[in-house]
Amino acid sequence: MRAKCLVVAFMLAAALLMVGGPAVAAKVVKVGIVSVLSGPVAVIGNGEKWAAEMAVADFEGIEGTKIELVVRDHAYNPGVANEKAKELYEKENVDVIIACPNSAAALAVAQQAKLHKKLFISTSAGTTDLIGKACNRYVFKWNYNDYMLATTVGILGAEKLGKRWYTITSDYAWGHNLLKHFTEAVESKGGKVVGNDMVALHTSDYSPYILKAMNAKPEVLALLNVGKDAVNSTKAAAEYGLKKKVTIVHALLFEPSIRGGGVATFAGDYTAAPWNWVVDNPGARDFADRYLKKTGERPHFMAAAVYSAVTQYLLAVKRAGGADTEKVIKALEGHTFKDMFANPGYVRPEDHQQVGKAYLLRVKQPDQVKGTDDYFEVVGSLPAEQAFGKPGQFGCKLNK
Repeated sequence: MRAKCLVVAFMLAAALLMVGGPAVAAKVVKVGIVSVLSGPVAVIGNGEKWAAEMAVADFEGIEGTKIELVVRDHAYNPGVANEKAKELYEKENVDVIIACPNSAAALAVAQQAKLHKKLFISTSAGTTDLIGKACNRYVFKWNYNDYMLATTVGILGAEKLGKRWYTITSDYAWGHNLLKHFTEAVESKGGKVVGNDMVALHTSDYSPYILKAMNAKPEVLALLNVGKDAVNSTKAAAEYGLKKKVTIVHALLFEPSIRGGGVATFAGDYTAAPWNWVVDNPGARDFADRYLKKTGERPHFMAAAVYSAVTQYLLAVKRAGGADTEKVIKALEGHTFKDMFANPGYVRPEDHQQVGKAYLLRVKQPDQVKGTDDYFEVVGSLPAEQAFGKPGQFGCKLNK
């Protein structure tokens, strides 16, 4: 009797397999995020992580495909970034790594991408070497770069704010690169940089440099630094009265720095950005409102760029019919898109730089701030072709 039951059960199972066919495991697309999630600049990385989570949750999906997000902290250390990229490509088998603030860290990840023949979409590093001497076909540069920041502020600033400039520059590769591009942009509009000081990172006392700048009698003071250095140098300019005599422009200024230093410290200052939550791109405000509800903050442009990069990567996988690296590269190269970050955005096939309109922003006065992180107003813009320069301008020769 027992044997007869087993035979019946076997026949039923076989019949079900014949009707339904063999079970097929879902394909998996793995998106890796490498960013800074610890230390004093974790505000950048946390925003990128939250934006990536939102992008995956919001994505329309790919039939038969599961999307997984794998996040790692590089602690703003290039050596750690290199190790995390190696781990993600080799052990986690991610299909792409996205984000990675810190230019040296991004250059290290770019080399791992080339070695493993996997994609890296750099959204957070400013170095133009990623689209220049260190470019390779597995790397795409999303969002801003140093040239875009310097050109937007330099050109629009020399036209609107004054011709006589003084610069205070962070003394490392990023600052040196910015100073070169700023000087070229200002001079292209008839302006002149009448003096510059190279200052060590994490300097607390900026008074000697502010006093030198005052003696040079500039119309515009450009602070080519970021984070705590931007806060300390701006506070020193206010303390010595220079802020009342000149216009201050920043190479890079985020909502978290204004939040930390106080809006009164930065009121009236200018900076450049590829995006702000007040721009009129379709979906920008909706994204910012949902991000605020999730995190209690408005998204900075680094976070918005990660949301865009994750979304556009997944759409490229969908167009390519899978996550095969070479097919996804072809799906991204020359692609034009419209999303909450860029309207339109374009991925240059020559050097893999994503380009879009660039904005000149001015920090509001304290009594103009109406809500959470409502710090900036848009006061100018440059078209993508002018802000990002020409394809190949930085010497990229993709190894196809």
